[in-house]
Amino acid sequence: MNVENLNKYKDNCYSALSRDLTEFEKNFLFISAGLLAFSITFIKDIVKTSDARGLLLLFIAWLFIIVSIAIMMYTFLESAAVSDLLWKKADDFIDKHKLYDVTTILTDGQCTEIKRTINDVFYPKKKSLKRIRQFAVGSFLIGVIMFSVFVSINLLKENHHLLDQSSTKEISQGDTIIFKK
Repeated sequence: MNVENLNKYKDNCYSALSRDLTEFEKNFLFISAGLLAFSITFIKDIVKTSDARGLLLLFIAWLFIIVSIAIMMYTFLESAAVSDLLWKKADDFIDKHKLYDVTTILTDGQCTEIKRTINDVFYPKKKSLKRIRQFAVGSFLIGVIMFSVFVSINLLKENHHLLDQSSTKEISQGDTIIFKK
């Protein structure tokens, strides 16, 4: 391995963290924001706040979704910080051993040292970020389930209300109006 390969290795570690996370996190944030927008539209246009049942479910769902968004934003920032740290570890190694010529061949000991230095940071952080992302996804799913229950309760209520109105018949008997189902 030479210094040029080390730089490629450094770039690969950096892009491995960035590539895996960026697309997932971006899509996650789009979906979460879309669900929040839909839920606001639902409560504003479909079921009025004054008529809604189980508003506490909606508020708790929003809380879980917002928490999941915050956690995912944190993982995005943390993954960028870890990527920068890995880059710095490799640069510090190059400076420490004065490996400024990219064609310089690294010794086996140097290869082992730099890989251990990078991997000692890379794998624990990658595992930690994975757990944090799983927590964000769990929070999001709880929010989705609670919102789904809220929607179901209110759509059933609306459906019952519409059925009750359509099945009520007005029968006139003189001055008295009788409603019959």
